[in-house]
Amino acid sequence: MEKSTVTIEIKQEVTVLFLWIVGGVVLVAAACVFTPSSTELWPALFAGGIAAIVYLLALIISILRKPVSGKARALLLIGFVLTIAALVTSSLQQRSNARWQVEQMSHIRETIARGVIRTSMPALLLRTLETYYQQEPSKKENLAKVFQRLNGNATVGTNIHKPTYDQDSLKTFVQALEPDRVVLVSQELFVKGNNRHFKNYNGLEGMVQEKCILTAKGISYESEN
Repeated sequence: MEKSTVTIEIKQEVTVLFLWIVGGVVLVAAACVFTPSSTELWPALFAGGIAAIVYLLALIISILRKPVSGKARALLLIGFVLTIAALVTSSLQQRSNARWQVEQMSHIRETIARGVIRTSMPALLLRTLETYYQQEPSKKENLAKVFQRLNGNATVGTNIHKPTYDQDSLKTFVQALEPDRVVLVSQELFVKGNNRHFKNYNGLEGMVQEKCILTAKGISYESEN
């Protein structure tokens, strides 16, 4: 009879433990799933973490309701507090590291994008300037005409950048075409610049943008964002 009673009590304990485990998994998963959508993973992770803390607290309270010595209660509470403190500290440190890595990658992409622009855009105008001065005096075209002849009759608003690879997101637009002045604007579609509220030439906001101005005297350069 005692053996049968012990067996029943063990089965009940196992069932309760199983329900606690299932409940914890469901609670944490629900917190992650129903967190408002975000471009970052951290809000869902923090929601899951808070749900896990609530679950562990409920579990500790449930355990402490049973006949447990004062020493055991104190040890459980101290262990709970230390565990939560360690988890929170670790999570905050991981989040800080992740943000730092994202910022560094963004800075690297911005530096590379500006380097590509400052190499490619002036080269287009330098070719125009060289051709302009190589003309015969009797058949001399203005700067705008020479530029158009060399760049497929491009007009204001035309993107004259030729992609060098599949994910090339650089655009170089003709901003102005005047007889003695040609203005090009290069911008990235996905690389952020210094001012997040800057209005880009194509309507985007906050992207890297540089400007080159060609006159008969030479080429001037402006970093707009």
